[in-house]
Amino acid sequence: MTENIQTDEELWQLIKQDSHTAFETLYLRYLKSVFTEINKRISDRDQAEDLTQEVFLSLWEKRVTSNPQGAIYPYIYGIAINKVFNYFRSNKIPANFIETWETLPEDLAQLAELPQAFKVAEVTEMEHLLEEERSNLPEKMRRVYELRYEKRLSIAEIADGLSISHNTVHNHLKEVRKRFTSALRKSSFLL
Repeated sequence: MTENIQTDEELWQLIKQDSHTAFETLYLRYLKSVFTEINKRISDRDQAEDLTQEVFLSLWEKRVTSNPQGAIYPYIYGIAINKVFNYFRSNKIPANFIETWETLPEDLAQLAELPQAFKVAEVTEMEHLLEEERSNLPEKMRRVYELRYEKRLSIAEIADGLSISHNTVHNHLKEVRKRFTSALRKSSFLL
């Protein structure tokens, strides 16, 4: 009997080849867990059911282009959390409630039960997004950022090296953080 149980990796390879049976197996394996996670965050059971279906629909639609490594649940969980976040955003949930969700990627990275592959994929995608945003920074602001976070210089060393005030350095760094935060809020990097 144990021989018939397929791993997530085996199922995913079959799903990539359009196997509806493999997808149904994966769906039944994770349906309850995904619904539970969404329903914990959204009190409307019907909406939670709809979002759960959207998660699996997204998974099916991305079967050819996605390549999760190892257990697939962390990947599905990421899609689910992103769906919830987008639901909050589109339904104009109060800002103080969404504030909790804005730290989600940080919280996800610290969960011990998430496999390393999910953490690495998440970090890689976020790094790519931030690198793109960094390349769009004005030259002086980008230079301050590089000196502070890549060269690890102090505020005073940056100010002296660029012949600008300490306050200007602080303002540049504050603006960089604001732009990075804004880019992350606009993105769907958990997908």
